[in-house]
Amino acid sequence: MRILITFVLALASLLSAAQPVVIGSREAESQGLTKKLQEYKSPGDVTETPYSTQLAIQSAYYKILDKEKLHNLGIISQLYLNQHGKIDYLLYNFSDARMGPEAKLPLNLDSLKQIVSGQLAPFIGDFVSKRGIGHKSMLRVFVFSGMTMTPPKSKKDSVITNLEDVLTNRDSLKIKTINLERSLLTPIPEAIYRFPNLEKLLLAHNDIEEVNLDLSRLPKLQQLDLDGNILTQDKVHLSKNKSIKLLNLQNNMLTDVPDVVPNCKKLESVWLGRNNMSGLSNKSFTKLKRIKDLNLYKAEITVLPKGVRKMRKIQVLDLYHNKLEVLPQSITRLKRLTHLAVSHNQLTALPSKIDKMKNVQIIYAHHNRMSKLPERIGKMKNLRILDLGFNWFTNFPPELVAFGNLSELDLSSNNFPEFPEQLLKIKQLDKLYIRGNPFLQADSEKKYGQQLGLLKSKNIEVFY
Repeated sequence: MRILITFVLALASLLSAAQPVVIGSREAESQGLTKKLQEYKSPGDVTETPYSTQLAIQSAYYKILDKEKLHNLGIISQLYLNQHGKIDYLLYNFSDARMGPEAKLPLNLDSLKQIVSGQLAPFIGDFVSKRGIGHKSMLRVFVFSGMTMTPPKSKKDSVITNLEDVLTNRDSLKIKTINLERSLLTPIPEAIYRFPNLEKLLLAHNDIEEVNLDLSRLPKLQQLDLDGNILTQDKVHLSKNKSIKLLNLQNNMLTDVPDVVPNCKKLESVWLGRNNMSGLSNKSFTKLKRIKDLNLYKAEITVLPKGVRKMRKIQVLDLYHNKLEVLPQSITRLKRLTHLAVSHNQLTALPSKIDKMKNVQIIYAHHNRMSKLPERIGKMKNLRILDLGFNWFTNFPPELVAFGNLSELDLSSNNFPEFPEQLLKIKQLDKLYIRGNPFLQADSEKKYGQQLGLLKSKNIEVFY
């Protein structure tokens, strides 16, 4: 009997230890826990919280708190997930949805904290985030009593916005858009094939792990949105088609350009941002030969493969928020490129032969580490917008004077110690941004009144 009791107590201890630690944010800080939790945070931004996670945590709170009596209570939670996708720690903080700070809450916070810290753990102990398996991560969830996350019904006869209507709609021929965002889908419902005239299939922010679509049954489908699901590299299957123009696979678990991209003969836009594209290689861009718009926003790219030159039809290239220190010279082979977005990287220079991209109209290169420009940039006659804000320029780049058609120039938050007199030599400009530079002090208008006046006399709108 004594052995049995010991076994039961040991088992209870193990089960207890497996429960998440639920603690208030202030208490966690006072106990020195926040330092330990740093290991759960990814180097980049906090991962976007899936809709199903938001709903699961909201449901858990509603099981222990009377939401009717706490009508304006807001709870900000931080979930610290281990490599198995389970919650190790949940830190919470209260706020008032109307009044803001915790101090203004007309509630007994000590009592609320006792309830949450003492009762919440069993209701979140079985929670698993499949997106987080394999690494530690952190998610934020905001819950306030009375909130609803049910998407509104569409008033258009050609649009369906809920699964029930997909299953029961009788006039299927007139439906052109199915929007099942945040519908807690795991597989894609077979019922979508009932709508042969479908043009847009929007399935963002679900828990879909595999896509296997026979697009011969959806011959008019042009837009497929799978943003914010749990798709891995080998779980995206699309049959050959000549209809899809936009494929949105952002915020999934991809590591490379999916092999199905070449199956979409009319595909123009591929959005792969917020994936960890660690498998990106020269071969990857072979699949993108027809693409005009490529989004690799926050894709954890450290090196852009030289194979980027294979995208001969590309017009818009978005490389925002990556970890690039250099751009390959091969990028200058993109003759049809009109928009180049490389902001929020670690670039110290732009390609020396950048003028080969003769059709580029817009360059966003703010928040990098550049202190000079390539000599040939002034030959880019079609360039209209150049954003070099938040870089390391201390001397005015003389190459800028050569521009004759530039309409917007941003030099904000660089390190110009004095007003760049060469700015006055620029022939044509509509907008100039120079705020945030060291030479701008409280007496700037008085000290540089003549220079600012000359710029304004040329009908240049100056922001300083």
